[in-house]
Amino acid sequence: MIAIANSFSYYRFLSPMTPISPPTFQNPETHVTLLQEEPILAVTLLTIASRYLRMPGTGGQCRSHAIHEQLWTYLRGMIERCLWGQESFGGGFCGSGATDWEQTSSTAPWRGLRKGSLRTLGTVESLMILTEWHPRGLHFPPAEATDELMLPSYEGSDNFSTDEDGNQRLPNGVGGKRIESWLEPAWRSDRMCWMLLSTAMGLSYELGVFDEIDQMVEAGGDMARPEYNDEAYRLRAARIKKLILIYVTQLAGRLGWTNMVPEDLRSLDTLDMRKKKAADDGNTPGTNSTILASFNYIPDLELDDEIIHCWAGITMAMRAGNDKIFRSRKYTTEIITSGKYLDLLAEFQPILAKWKRTFDSYVIPVYIRHILTIEYEYVRIYINSLSLQAVVERCTNNAANDDPQKQNPNFLNQIPLTLYGGFTTRDQEYVKEVVEGCRNLLRTVVEGLLPNDYLKHAPVRTYFRIISGAMFLLKTFALGASKSDVEVSIGLMDRAVEALRDCVVDDVHLGTRFADLLQTLTTRLRNRFMHAPVSSEAGNSSDQQSDQTAQQTQGAGDNAKSESGAGQAWNVQGMQTYPDGSHAGMSSPSSSLPSPFADPVLIPHRHQHLGYGL
Repeated sequence: MIAIANSFSYYRFLSPMTPISPPTFQNPETHVTLLQEEPILAVTLLTIASRYLRMPGTGGQCRSHAIHEQLWTYLRGMIERCLWGQESFGGGFCGSGATDWEQTSSTAPWRGLRKGSLRTLGTVESLMILTEWHPRGLHFPPAEATDELMLPSYEGSDNFSTDEDGNQRLPNGVGGKRIESWLEPAWRSDRMCWMLLSTAMGLSYELGVFDEIDQMVEAGGDMARPEYNDEAYRLRAARIKKLILIYVTQLAGRLGWTNMVPEDLRSLDTLDMRKKKAADDGNTPGTNSTILASFNYIPDLELDDEIIHCWAGITMAMRAGNDKIFRSRKYTTEIITSGKYLDLLAEFQPILAKWKRTFDSYVIPVYIRHILTIEYEYVRIYINSLSLQAVVERCTNNAANDDPQKQNPNFLNQIPLTLYGGFTTRDQEYVKEVVEGCRNLLRTVVEGLLPNDYLKHAPVRTYFRIISGAMFLLKTFALGASKSDVEVSIGLMDRAVEALRDCVVDDVHLGTRFADLLQTLTTRLRNRFMHAPVSSEAGNSSDQQSDQTAQQTQGAGDNAKSESGAGQAWNVQGMQTYPDGSHAGMSSPSSSLPSPFADPVLIPHRHQHLGYGL
């Protein structure tokens, strides 16, 4: 009964959040097939679900933890046996193992899959599932490492304690903790996912996932593997091939590492090959049935095809962004300096718009739609954030070069950066995309995933997207924002923090750390907001700007409740004028975008702390 409850919980809360595992084994009648043909997949589903499902009755939480630990120990042993090639011993070697040839672990492809083997397509799916949801034991040191009573001392400079300019960080870091203490679980998760995906890819090559199966079938003759005659196996193998390419490409791009996917498999054509409907009996006409032919692993082929098509499209958009914009730090700096980045960003807008139209046209389940929406908003933020970076760099340089008196850090932090020039109309469009993307992402979290307790079951990757979107939203405040915009953004941040803190599976989940980090930064930002009233009709001379002081307030929360004192407006007559007639920091009269400084703006007194990110 416990196993059935865990299986039901997995397919109710977890399976709808990932493209890896369709509802194949949701029906208890299929559990026999699951146990006999996919043993590692069966234990993986139970292990992950047991962490999230609390047993009823007295001691339910303790029993749930004990069940999860026992399942994880068993699963880890199965994975190690598969990794070391010890899943089966045959031929009576060393006095153990079966002597029957049919039960040996020969790797000859022509022999086909051995029933009950640990080296199956389900094992590949299991390794990928573990990148989505981590067992609790991965957050603790292994048992053999707990006897180290003394840690080695490291001499030399601590690179993690310095900021982007090489200056030493304050000892207390963020929220009284060193910055690496916040991010170390995320770094460890990244390394683990990378190793799991590399193992999954290696096993996929062994199982013929990357073979040209369709060409072999069309050519006829003897198949390299008996499984190739089964159309259900071919469909499942093609599906796994796409998922591996998607997941490896996404992770490599986010980490900035070399993609493990071979160059000839990185094209959109490889990922976007649509499936053909299988025959009614699951087999190619005229072929012999195998042990896999009697079971349909993809219940709704058309729906599954649409979901993976969406994942492939958004993954290729992210890969294109990495190749064309974030190729290297030096290259990104060059396109910012030359202004070429604006034309590159313009090329991505129709790509993202086309994907969104296709996505909206599909009728897919609500929770995978929320997950894909978060992925889309993240890519939208990720690409357009280059304009935000360019504006901050230009405005900071202009402020330092314009007037020696403005090189004082205290002065730089008291007026919006955009008033120093460099915030063009085209930049406004892309920065607006960043702000809207961040807000939409957080709205999807608090209005889509939070109800019905689905946020707690979100994959680890989704949590990374949430924290990244929130950090980008905080960084946009460096440019200044109207009071109403600040209230909307800070309100969403507060709701997201509350959701991340309350909707977690246990106290070692990454959501708790992310909530603490966001609350610390949001509180620090709120306490350092200042009013900087701006008017385009002000008549003060530019020489008087350095004598003006913005009235400091207690924060965005207090600003929403009381009117701030009136202050003198910043003069904009001496600002840089662009060919389109617009002033730096303001929209052109013909632009449909509202001026970001039409109302009194709020700016953080110090925005340097917003440099922390994933």
